[in-house]
Amino acid sequence: MDRIQFYESLVIKKIKNKNAKIIVFGASENDLKIFKRLNYKNVTFSNLNIENHNTIKINIHQNNLDDGEYDYSITNASIHHSSKPHMAILEMYRVSREGVLIIEANDSLLIRAAIKLNFAEEFEISAIKNGSTGVDNTNIPNFIYRWNEREIYKLLNSYKPDIIHDIKFEYENDVRLSKNMFLGLKIILSIFFLFFKKQQNLMSIFINKENQKKRF
Repeated sequence: MDRIQFYESLVIKKIKNKNAKIIVFGASENDLKIFKRLNYKNVTFSNLNIENHNTIKINIHQNNLDDGEYDYSITNASIHHSSKPHMAILEMYRVSREGVLIIEANDSLLIRAAIKLNFAEEFEISAIKNGSTGVDNTNIPNFIYRWNEREIYKLLNSYKPDIIHDIKFEYENDVRLSKNMFLGLKIILSIFFLFFKKQQNLMSIFINKENQKKRF
């Protein structure tokens, strides 16, 4: 399953109400196409310069949106472009009433090894070379901030220690192998990921605010 398929499946599974008020942070044309295809009616896209659509210009880690202004906040592969990734998640949490959906890179042992062997980037230099932007929409290559479950729990427990947070994690991969690599490697990785799901490179974080309980 590639990143777009993973993204679509998560939106369908986590947000049943097609009329929910949703904001997509760091949106791209892919986000626009996905929500149009899935027939969600009330979606705002941030930082997307397309006319005749519900778009706004805001900073993901610093904005003037009200607490709980949206039912759901969503982002796909944009937080690692922020110079304040933890603040970005807390802002998404703050402006959402019902839930937060995040798809980002997974900080697994396999990915760390891939970085050491130069099979994966630590800083996203390729994005700059391809004409995209780096940290905070500048031309400086961003550090690719990768997450793990423990870090998310620590972040939210620090922000709201009085709440028992309901967080669900799911994993997928969109590993792209070059034509020069051994053909059987894809099969080997597929079998490996069946047994070690948390070693995959994609991680989704869903914070269900409707199901949270008071701790104190």
